[in-house]
Amino acid sequence: MQASLGTYLGRPRPQDAAGDIAAELRAQVRKLEIRARQAMESGLAGQYQSAFRGLGLEFEEVREYRAGDDVRTIDWNVTARSGFLHVKRYREERDLNVLLLVDLSASTRFGSGVMTVHDLIAEVSCLFALAAARRDRVGAILFDDAVRKLIPLRLGWRHGLRVVREVLAAEPRGRGTALDEAIRAAGRMLHRRGVVIILADQTCTLPRRELVALAGRHEVVVVRITDDLLEKGVAGAALPVVDPEGGMRGVVRGPGVVKRAPTPPGVDLVELRTDEDYLPAVQTMLEHRERRRAH
Repeated sequence: MQASLGTYLGRPRPQDAAGDIAAELRAQVRKLEIRARQAMESGLAGQYQSAFRGLGLEFEEVREYRAGDDVRTIDWNVTARSGFLHVKRYREERDLNVLLLVDLSASTRFGSGVMTVHDLIAEVSCLFALAAARRDRVGAILFDDAVRKLIPLRLGWRHGLRVVREVLAAEPRGRGTALDEAIRAAGRMLHRRGVVIILADQTCTLPRRELVALAGRHEVVVVRITDDLLEKGVAGAALPVVDPEGGMRGVVRGPGVVKRAPTPPGVDLVELRTDEDYLPAVQTMLEHRERRRAH
């Protein structure tokens, strides 16, 4: 999202702009919908479906054998009756529940370029929401220092767009990051195996115990987002900073120190930066999951 669009993502809205918020929100939703459609038409939809498979296979039909069919699918009963080789065909039974956990803590307001950390969290969460909405149930949990909103799991593109609108309209403001509480809420919402995608600021501490418990029942992807200035700083410069969650002020000289706790086994990690295109990293994660499933 370009700064010239005048978005309010990650920043307090001007008091005199209330009348323009709805129109701008609709424009932002439409912009992300177009970008998501373009990404999926370029192959992301197929990668998503291969990376996150359904709960099983459902019988579809019996047809005559064709060169290249897996011999293990031959239906010997039908073959014996007809005198010709026949195979059983199955289709994937999706019925997936995809739940997004979206960080709205005040620290996501940080941004040194054309977008804040929250801007990128919002855009990536929208991509996943619309990719899931094509065939799966999608919902979301919005949290900062507490769980702020629960969006139920439902099917359909229109519901996916609702998730997009809710994420875009949310303002980062909480003084803290209650990811542990959001993970427990996710466990209560998902009654059968599903996919949980956590989108959080790089400085957010991952609650290992809750994450391990969640990964034991569901497929979990953690998307961590940072800003170039936090990683590299400015050579030879001293920068005044304010902690938006604690309210403390100080001066940073050189690169910031970002602690990264390792993700538990069985949890996929995607690291994104506000100054880089996120699609290649997302596609790499999906390809890695697809290869892992193939083996």
